[in-house]
Amino acid sequence: MNKPITTLAASIAVIAVLSGCGTQTPAQPPRPVSQCGTAGIEPATGETDVCSAESVLLTAVRTIFGYRPSEQPDQRAAFRTARDLIDPEFAQQGEPSALVWAPVGSDQWQQWRRDGIEITTLVRLTRDDHPPDTPTAAARVLSVQIRPADQPSIGFAVYARAHRTTTTAAWLLAALEVIA
Repeated sequence: MNKPITTLAASIAVIAVLSGCGTQTPAQPPRPVSQCGTAGIEPATGETDVCSAESVLLTAVRTIFGYRPSEQPDQRAAFRTARDLIDPEFAQQGEPSALVWAPVGSDQWQQWRRDGIEITTLVRLTRDDHPPDTPTAAARVLSVQIRPADQPSIGFAVYARAHRTTTTAAWLLAALEVIA
């Protein structure tokens, strides 16, 4: 995929979200904030250690790019499956951008959907530099490999940030940028 087109499409999507254009998702009611070391973590987080920024970032990014075209109408549906690990403000602002983050166009998605193509997603932390962590903010660079059953894998890097409101609150994905 052409990098300038990807960057342009991502920029347009971000501008549309920030300017209020496009489809608006209705405001979601506030969710209770999970506390580290307590029971009651939302079921969708599964075995994710919400007290570990790296664990939350790995799981959230793996879920966001864990495409299942046969079950999901588009990439926004994949993004929504990670909602329990995403800051509510970022969830609302970021969902429209999910269509352009990965170098996978809507035509490709629909072909995978039509053909029932299975996708395998591998996400790992890289050793790339990132800002120093604070008790309530962390950032990491992750490597993402999307492997469709019918073609070579698609690889890209993701810069992701997590934050939490207090030092005992659960970490949440607060920002995501695809580095093409």
